[in-house]
Amino acid sequence: MDKIIGIIGGKGKMGQQFVRFFEKNGFTVIVSDQRTKLTNRQLVEKADVVIVSVPMDKAESVIHEIAPHVRKSGLLMDFTSLKVCPMQAMKSTKASYLGCHPLFGPTNLMEGQVVILCPGRGKEWFDWLKNLLSKNRIIVRKLSAKKHDEMMAYVQVLSHFTDITFADALRNSGFKMKDFLNYQSPAYRLKLDMMGRILDQSANLYGNIHIQNPLNTKVIDGFLKSAETLSDLVQRKDLKSFENYFKKAANYLGNFRHAAMEESDRMIDNLIGSASVIPPSLLTGKEDIAILGPKNTYSDLALQSLYPNSKPYYATSITEVFELVENGRIKKGLVPLENSLTGSVRETLDELYSKKISISHVIKQPIHLALAGLKKVPLKSIEIIYSHPQPLLQSRQFIQKHCPKAITIPVGSTTEALRRIKGENNEHAVAIAAPIAVKANGLTIIRESIEDDHTNATTFALIGRNHLKSKTCSWPGSGIKNLKLNKTSIAFVFGKDSPGSLYTVLGDFANAGINLTKIESRPHPSVPGDYVFYADFEGSIDSKNVQKTLKNIEQKVAHLKLLGGY
Repeated sequence: MDKIIGIIGGKGKMGQQFVRFFEKNGFTVIVSDQRTKLTNRQLVEKADVVIVSVPMDKAESVIHEIAPHVRKSGLLMDFTSLKVCPMQAMKSTKASYLGCHPLFGPTNLMEGQVVILCPGRGKEWFDWLKNLLSKNRIIVRKLSAKKHDEMMAYVQVLSHFTDITFADALRNSGFKMKDFLNYQSPAYRLKLDMMGRILDQSANLYGNIHIQNPLNTKVIDGFLKSAETLSDLVQRKDLKSFENYFKKAANYLGNFRHAAMEESDRMIDNLIGSASVIPPSLLTGKEDIAILGPKNTYSDLALQSLYPNSKPYYATSITEVFELVENGRIKKGLVPLENSLTGSVRETLDELYSKKISISHVIKQPIHLALAGLKKVPLKSIEIIYSHPQPLLQSRQFIQKHCPKAITIPVGSTTEALRRIKGENNEHAVAIAAPIAVKANGLTIIRESIEDDHTNATTFALIGRNHLKSKTCSWPGSGIKNLKLNKTSIAFVFGKDSPGSLYTVLGDFANAGINLTKIESRPHPSVPGDYVFYADFEGSIDSKNVQKTLKNIEQKVAHLKLLGGY
């Protein structure tokens, strides 16, 4: 029989999120709240799993009320930010029980987030919940209730205390908030965003997090002591002592500070926006090509094969590569176009259609993937795997077979994945990347050639502006000289739905004896509900037969665009 999940407080934001979570996984969910006819007692009598999702200061009284009535074969659990006292109250139940603390707000995506589970009674139910969360790519951490509350005193009380007092110090400054926003740097804006995020939520929630934790005084007093020491150094203008204070704090962070710099750089790049607003200082004028960075990614390896003496600019996104080239700030770009296992790269197709850019050459780069970590560990012990979404897809069968417990977390690049595991210092967290990148980052290769297909390759496209006017393609220094164009890529959109539209276009190719090598559709990047069709075919755009065929097609579609000849 299917389990029935009962959530007390299920009309709250966190409760609603877990209603959706359990329903998505096929469970029947019932809810009791101040606004429901169903009472807590009635819910307990019907549910196999009873979850208490109420404010922290009310959790213990609710648990005492319902604990004796939870069926012996069932499970009692809670979502509070503290665990010792609620789990002490749960001991009065005859059922299994555990503590569950989602370390995320109710508006976040759950995939890749962390949930702490505190064992109570009943290993079978504990394993059931852990496996369910892991199956949904949620990272599960196991802690005792006591250790959990000690850790949360720093993770929550200390961090939120500094955010709230920071906001109050700004309030007392005499300036208006808009004054600070007018003179913000990107890094300062990130700090303001995190502060504002906390203060946009429930004062009751954060008040309880601070007040209810028994270690609050110890942690806050420690912070005030550290702040007083630093304040004294500043007031005495003691630069040498300040530097020692700073270096001690930096040394405590270890490799994490380097990973934090990389991660915050990426966030700042996203905050600043696309290449159209990239400060000119980031481009020296010596760069001759833009590629998806950072260094030692597969884009970088493909570039070295194509143009070993290049001076690349490492972009943070495919969109940035296209905008740099379209705006004329860099002449050429190299972007991933298609993988032999996972198909076309969607972002590249969208940009090719949207921008005044075309393909002048393609190159196939063999993709060999390595599993990298701090040291060699058994594959079955791996808990987290970071990588770019493409390598994760290209090795999913290997992961499912050899790393059954692992959660896969996509990040911006394979290099970012390597830096993240260095910063986390967790031997059971690994990354998937190119072997050369693993060695360049001083990490250990746990297993080589983990790609599901050893013929795996990615096609990269060399892009530029207005090259289609030429009958041949050349690029000084790259080895690409006077290549005859023998393949063409196009995109087209129909004006309205009509039966047989695509059939007539395909018929034009067939009647002309032109061999289509690929056709696919993608949602229109700017018109919801419309689709763009992408097609590759054998034949040069200089061929009269091709030109005649494209003219016929142009009369049948709303828009036809030449994406490249190569």
